[in-house]
Amino acid sequence: MLKKIMKWTGRALLVVLLLALGYYTKAYIAISGRKSKVYTVKPVKLDIPTDSATIAMGKRLVTTKGCTDCHEKDLGGKVLFEQKGLGRLVARNLTKGKGGVSKDFDTDDWVRAIRHGVQQDGTPLIYMPSAGFNQLSETDLKAVIAYCEQVAPVDREVPACDIGVGATILADLGELELFEAEKIDHNAALPLAIREGVTADFGKYVSQICTGCHKPDMKGTPGDGGTPNISSTGPSARWTDEQFFQTLRTGKRPDGSELKAPMPWQMTAAFSDTEMRALRVYLKSI
Repeated sequence: MLKKIMKWTGRALLVVLLLALGYYTKAYIAISGRKSKVYTVKPVKLDIPTDSATIAMGKRLVTTKGCTDCHEKDLGGKVLFEQKGLGRLVARNLTKGKGGVSKDFDTDDWVRAIRHGVQQDGTPLIYMPSAGFNQLSETDLKAVIAYCEQVAPVDREVPACDIGVGATILADLGELELFEAEKIDHNAALPLAIREGVTADFGKYVSQICTGCHKPDMKGTPGDGGTPNISSTGPSARWTDEQFFQTLRTGKRPDGSELKAPMPWQMTAAFSDTEMRALRVYLKSI
C-alpha cells in the first residue's frame, strides 16, 4: 500500500513539475517576444536650446520628474534592485562617461527614450516610466534634454537589467509592468506648452509622474504591496491642504508615520508651491 502511495505521489509531483516547466517555457517565450519587439516610432524633431535658463529649468525637472531618484543625482545610474531568482533592475548611466550612453546618442534618441520608452534600435526599455513622460510639454522636454546633453560625464559601469525567472512569471501574469512602451500612444501629439497655475488642468499635468504607481485614476492598487488611493475618495483627501503639502515635502504623514518606499517624496519635495497646490486641486477633483 505504501509503495502504491509513494508511486502515485511521485507521478503527481512529476506532472506538477512538467506543468510548471511548460508554463514557464510559455511565459519565457512570451516575455522574450515582448522584450525584442521593435517599435517603429518617429521622434518629434526638436531644436534644443543651450542657454543657462533652459539648462537650469532642465536640472529642476529631472528632480521633479523623478529622474534622479533612479539614475542618481549625477545621472550616472545605479542598480535599483537585485534578487536571486527574481532578477536585476538597473537605471543606466545617462552621461557620456565610461559606461554611459554612446557618443552618437543624439536628440532623437533622447526623445525615443523619454517619450516612447524605446532604445536606439526600437526595442523597449525595461521599467522606464515613459508613460508618465509621453505628454511632457515641448518646453519641458527640451529643457530636460538640454540638461542631460550637457551634464558632466560620470565614469560608472553598471550591469544590464536581468529578467529572472520570478520577474518573467510576474510579468506574464500581469503583476509586473516591464515594458511601458506597450502602454504608450506613439502617435500622440506633443503638447507645445502647459499654462502654469493653481488649476486642475495643471495639476493633472504634474500628476503624470504619479500614474505609474497610483494609476491614471489615482486610486492606487490593492493589497499589502499596493499603493494608496490618493484621489478624492482616499484617506489623504481628509487631510488639510497644509498636511498634504507637509507630507509630500517631508515623507511623513500627519500622524508621524513615514511614507514607505518606493514613494519618492524627495522628488515631490522639490515641487514648487504652484505645482504642489495644483496637484492638490486636481486630486480633490477626481
